[in-house]
Amino acid sequence: MTSATNTAAAPQTSTHFDRTLALRTSGREGWFDVELDATWASLRGVHGGYMTALAVRAAEQTAPGRAVRTIATTFLRPADVGAGVLRVETLRAGRSFTTVEVELNQQGRPITNTRITMLAEVEGRGWAEPVLDRPAPRQDCVAFTPPPSVRHFGQAELLLDPSTIPVGDGSPARIAGHVRAPEVRPIDVAWLAVIGDYFPPSPFRRYDPPIGGVSIDYTVHIHEVPTPDVDWLEGVFTARTSAGGIALERGTLALPGGALVAETFHTRWTG
Repeated sequence: MTSATNTAAAPQTSTHFDRTLALRTSGREGWFDVELDATWASLRGVHGGYMTALAVRAAEQTAPGRAVRTIATTFLRPADVGAGVLRVETLRAGRSFTTVEVELNQQGRPITNTRITMLAEVEGRGWAEPVLDRPAPRQDCVAFTPPPSVRHFGQAELLLDPSTIPVGDGSPARIAGHVRAPEVRPIDVAWLAVIGDYFPPSPFRRYDPPIGGVSIDYTVHIHEVPTPDVDWLEGVFTARTSAGGIALERGTLALPGGALVAETFHTRWTG
């Protein structure tokens, strides 16, 4: 793997994923026009990981040469498929760190607010421990077949650990499996932002009909960006507690073999 502090490459435009993340400058500094694509429609509005990835793209264009390390999105209201506006405010631009705030608006109302921490390429002390909680081997997992109405699930190939299929009366609230892009492209931070919110929500294991997937806050910390030859990632997401109508889901994204790529923290409404 290459360090996440390496300079980010320019976004591609050759894949469906990258075309649906395209930003258009609006003529005002720090403002971008976007089109929330219908293929990212979800159970309720537009997929949260996709909207978070749009914020990542805006941050990368605002502070080129700095790598996104931590992304924290608050979901204020559901989004609609169609036009939107991203407004980027640079909160601090230091020698090593840049912090920006990205707000997605539709029809004059804020939809998401994302704070992103970016880092210049630096030398720092590092260590890594392998992920211990891992899915079943890929050959033992099963293809995930979602309802046709949930269109965002068509944007990746997902194989679920059979012991974690969301059945509505399962315990623990744990979802695990393997995921890759349907098109050949290097894994980058925008893709990791999507995939950290891509698996079925872990509270679905405990609720029938499935509830508990509505996002409140979503944080992704990027440890490493995989090398271009990597396609499959392992994901494990667990919600150990739901209290007062809110469950905290913790997740890991790792390389085959267990090397950690990113961690996620996701509060979901279960009331």
